[in-house]
Amino acid sequence: MLEEVKKLAEKVLEISKADETEVVISGSEEALTRFAENVIHQNVARSELNVTVRAFVGKRMAEASTNRTEEADLKVTVERAIEAAKQMPEDENILPRLDPQTYQTVNAFDEEVVKITPKERAELVAEVIGKCKSQGTKAAGALSNGQGFYAIANSKGLFAYYERTNFSFSITVLADEGTGWASTSSFKKREVNVVATGEKALQRALMNRNPKELPPDSYRVILEPAAVADLLLFMVSGFNALAVDEGRSWLVGKLGQKVVGDNITIVSDIYHPLHQGCPFDAEGYPTQKVVLIEKGVAANLVYDRVTAQKHGVAPTGHSVDPKGAYGAFPRGLVMEGEDKSLQDLIAETDNGLLVTRLWYIRTVDPMKVLLTGMTRDGVFLIENGQIVSAVKNFRFNESVIAMLNKVEAMSKPERAGAPEWEWSEVVPALRVSEFHFTDVTVFAG
Repeated sequence: MLEEVKKLAEKVLEISKADETEVVISGSEEALTRFAENVIHQNVARSELNVTVRAFVGKRMAEASTNRTEEADLKVTVERAIEAAKQMPEDENILPRLDPQTYQTVNAFDEEVVKITPKERAELVAEVIGKCKSQGTKAAGALSNGQGFYAIANSKGLFAYYERTNFSFSITVLADEGTGWASTSSFKKREVNVVATGEKALQRALMNRNPKELPPDSYRVILEPAAVADLLLFMVSGFNALAVDEGRSWLVGKLGQKVVGDNITIVSDIYHPLHQGCPFDAEGYPTQKVVLIEKGVAANLVYDRVTAQKHGVAPTGHSVDPKGAYGAFPRGLVMEGEDKSLQDLIAETDNGLLVTRLWYIRTVDPMKVLLTGMTRDGVFLIENGQIVSAVKNFRFNESVIAMLNKVEAMSKPERAGAPEWEWSEVVPALRVSEFHFTDVTVFAG
């Protein structure tokens, strides 16, 4: 695929008569088996290809896209981009395109994932469904495998290419009124245990039957990695240097200061073994490993080229657009943890709640990273180091910054969050001394 993509990029660049041209080519092939009510009801496969042409005319830029690769279609797309660029107002933030760059090697491609057949997916799902049926429960979810690539080339000779495989499984099990959920994903086939993930969801569903109601209050909680990943995503956008400049980040005036507990270190590291993310950003600039929080101190920001130039620093390779309009976003989030398991955290807890995951999360106050949302698919009461009962779901109101000042213990980090390679995180489970629940979740009938 690499050589085909390179030839396609060269063809586009040869056609273009713009002052400078950048072409972004992406594609994917994905196959999916979906099931519900203990029955496989969908087996699909899709293939996508997209070519985006960015034409630069002086200090003007515009882009046009197509999914056709014939020369005539590419020519029309290039001409559309150039004509649109001529109509745009001048933008002083537009910088010259990059010269060829050197990228750190990553390996996120597993041939074994590509070889997975519909039959193999169906057999794995059938095994999981069989276990759920034997316990009188119903399962729903999806198992998918696929591959994709992302490439950037420009008229100054830059060419950057990244390819990845992905194997992911998500399942929800219904046992009477109780639900259990589990999910796993990786670019490596051997790191996704479909049956074990299904058994985890099944056991959680069985545990979640007949939940008791507790009053809303502040509780000691253990947040599983999926819940931690959801919360941290709202915080790390504040490390965008442009957001700090514009006064819309919670980090305004706090860089270099202690902002969370001494036991918290968070890094943007797409080179982590569990990430192996794209080694370049939206402009083809090499992505750097950046320590965001080091032992509680806000250590660094991430910079696109435009904001970096204004500050007289080097870009970090986290740009999300070619004009610098949105700044930079930390990818490949990694939060350091401890050499403990989730079960260790439970065993060490005299009294508290175990929270499986969260949903419907919304921002209340972005300058405090104060969020509201609900628990989902299992809250469990812990007494004397043992789970003793299920608990009805809560609505929470909590500041992520305040929460990270109350972390008592952590597990070993694992891959969590969205299965997509851009938004996955490597995070531990956290035991937090105080987490604010404001109401019991009630659904109108």
